[in-house]
Amino acid sequence: MWSTIRTIANLTGIGLMFMISMQGCMTNPASLSARDALALSASALSGSESYQFAGEVSVLDPGGVVGGRAAYKGEVTMHGKLDMQWKTPTGISQSSINEKTITYRPLQLLESVKATNATISYVEEPSSDRPIRMQIKLDDVTAKERVVKQLKEEFTLLRADKDLLRGDPVKAEEVLRTSEARLEKALTTLKVSTVCQWTANPKSWFPSRLKEETELSYDWNGKPCKEKRISETNFILKGQGGTMKK
Repeated sequence: MWSTIRTIANLTGIGLMFMISMQGCMTNPASLSARDALALSASALSGSESYQFAGEVSVLDPGGVVGGRAAYKGEVTMHGKLDMQWKTPTGISQSSINEKTITYRPLQLLESVKATNATISYVEEPSSDRPIRMQIKLDDVTAKERVVKQLKEEFTLLRADKDLLRGDPVKAEEVLRTSEARLEKALTTLKVSTVCQWTANPKSWFPSRLKEETELSYDWNGKPCKEKRISETNFILKGQGGTMKK
């Protein structure tokens, strides 16, 4: 059942000018709430002219067996231009996720985080001497809406895949229609839980890592099913001289 970066300036309901002023005068992470810290870190990311990211996403069954896996890397340059590529992870023998139908974007999470639909907390007491780690838990309604949107976008891409129409287009269309009906029925039973960890530099507030765990439970053809999607994204800030720094 499974996927641009548009960081919202008022991600947590805080005005942009307020965030800028906080960046200039709030130097002690302990003086900030977790929500304010996340807002600063998201602002640091969206305000960066150039940075790179790389990561991997996996889909696991209830037994922890990997059903699909894919790696990604990308770069964001001036004016928010995104270049993202998918590849099969090195040394992976399990089936890879179909790159033609992936709509997952790691930072789409930020579009879902608003003041009233996410719980944001520190994983540990914040300190200026170590990376700041925050936990983001979406409320279940928002988490479901996010996954449903991704699944429907992926099905649209699947339908547009010309390779499926080779051989017997009529049969392919019949299979697609049947699968779409089953998907829509399964979505009515879908329950989703999404928890993420966001790690940021306590001085620059630029993020270093985003890890997401999303659990799905639903009925498929009358049988209960569960899946888990795990992704981890690492960020690298590009210096003005063209060099990359973590």
